[in-house]
Amino acid sequence: MWIGLIHLTLGITLFLLTGETARRSDGVGSRSFLATTAGLGLWAVTGGIYYLIVEFYGMRSPDGIIRFAVLESVSPVVEVGFYVSMILDSALQTLVPWAYALFVLVYTTRTDRSEQRLLFVLALFALLYAAGTAYVTLISLAPSVLPAGLRAAVSDAFVTFLQFAVTVSLFVTGALVLLALGQLWRTLYQYEFVSKRLTLSVAVIVPPVWLAEGFLVGVTETPVLRAAVPVPFLGLSVVGVWLAVTQLGLFDELPAASAVARRDIVAGMADAAIAVTDEQRVVDWNGAAVSLFDQKYETVVGDSLTTAMPDTFDIEALLTGEQRTCQLPQSDRLLEASAGQITDGDGRVLGHTLTFRDITARRRNARRAEVLNRVLRHNLRNKVDVTTAHLQQLNDEDCSENPSETVAAVREHLSDLRNLGTTAREIESVLQADQCGKEHPVEELTHRAIEAVPQAHCVTEQQTCDPEPASIPVVTDIPSVMTSANQEILIPVIRELVSNAVEHGGSTPDPCVTVRAVETAQTNQPEEWRIEVTDTGPGINEHEMRVFEQAKETKLHHGSGLGLWLVWWGVDRLGGEVWFDVDGGTTVTLALPVSLFECD
Repeated sequence: MWIGLIHLTLGITLFLLTGETARRSDGVGSRSFLATTAGLGLWAVTGGIYYLIVEFYGMRSPDGIIRFAVLESVSPVVEVGFYVSMILDSALQTLVPWAYALFVLVYTTRTDRSEQRLLFVLALFALLYAAGTAYVTLISLAPSVLPAGLRAAVSDAFVTFLQFAVTVSLFVTGALVLLALGQLWRTLYQYEFVSKRLTLSVAVIVPPVWLAEGFLVGVTETPVLRAAVPVPFLGLSVVGVWLAVTQLGLFDELPAASAVARRDIVAGMADAAIAVTDEQRVVDWNGAAVSLFDQKYETVVGDSLTTAMPDTFDIEALLTGEQRTCQLPQSDRLLEASAGQITDGDGRVLGHTLTFRDITARRRNARRAEVLNRVLRHNLRNKVDVTTAHLQQLNDEDCSENPSETVAAVREHLSDLRNLGTTAREIESVLQADQCGKEHPVEELTHRAIEAVPQAHCVTEQQTCDPEPASIPVVTDIPSVMTSANQEILIPVIRELVSNAVEHGGSTPDPCVTVRAVETAQTNQPEEWRIEVTDTGPGINEHEMRVFEQAKETKLHHGSGLGLWLVWWGVDRLGGEVWFDVDGGTTVTLALPVSLFECD
């Protein structure tokens, strides 16, 4: 009799937990979870009633067979209770697993059309199992309670068919249980933030009881053991429900359905997203944050945000929104931070979210646009002012004796304006071009750049320079090497440097420009390819060099043109660096990544 009392106690406990769950939450999957726990409680109660009647009225024979004749001497209420408990036990053996599978699929957001169709088909088998089991139970165990006409109508073949359907449905019910368990473990391993303890608690609510009732009871020899087999598994279910609902926040915190859906969105974000508790402990950290801060997920989650973030970050200012931008240490990467609060339905603050967006490129482009605008405005104003003065001079009654010189000056300034616009468009093309393109010989690209420079011609080291050249000779020393650097960037950069060298070095007695390429692997320097452009002139204007080396323009400090800015931005686009050496001439060195070059 004690087995029946334990069943009743566990069933009532499950009913109480069902009520507590209904009171606590109306979250995703709560209805199917309530149906599962209520059905499980009813399953335990019906089992308890069955065992109490059997033991109290001595219906079990010494060999374990139920003596139904005893029911003839008991009250109708007891008899009905006995048969109803048997029928409900058989029906709940399939309905509870179905409700459990539905809960797991809803809770983990696996309720698309394919899952809905599968559940519908399995539901038909579940109902067939419940109806068939109840019908066979009435026919085989209690023929005396059926009317004579109905007993005659029942054929042995139909009963056999129903018994076959029950057997098939038993395996279908097993498929429901396996489906639920498989989805639970799939969710656990696909999403790191899902609690292992919560997953385990949900996993032991129904499957162990179903296994005990469906299989273990049938292979147990003695009647007492058969009655006792489900007890520990029911107890495990009660513990699982209690832990999931009251201790592990099945619905109070982040249901798996909401968490998985959020994870699917956050994981694909380009921005770094971080969620922390109100105590500033990290609870989530997406892939972009892993890449940005170079911190592994498993080493960060659960740890303090202060230890996970760089020391230069003011965490309090970031969380309150007082600090909007921050820079990664030992880097030029600039981040834009935005903060938010995580609240529950009552408005209580549970935690915070931090989102970091890399705005380095945006700020760089803004600075470049500002420089381009300022230099263009400065040069346009100067050229227009000078041109206007010359035109005014032509209209003046006291025009100079040589108006042709004034006209030539006007034409020169207008040509400069046209070239300024061309260079601006070229800068735009350079900034929009990809770093890499088709492979070309470096020597070919260099010659094409030199040929685009007026008053310059290309010679080799073996050739002699004309002592009075019509144009400045440019000596090349380029090894046989291929480059994938985009020619739309590299050619304008080299051309601009050669043009600048010709301009500044052309006034010397023996002007000459040299262009050479060398791999620094031949020295003790880090591996890179260097392209050096050297002239024999007095050196680049100190004012322009200072502007260029600082790589910025201020309102009071302008470079004279856009050419050197094209060089700076082009080399930066290729991932390289540029610097000057002024000593008996000017040498401009472009240091480019070795990955852009391939020797023959």
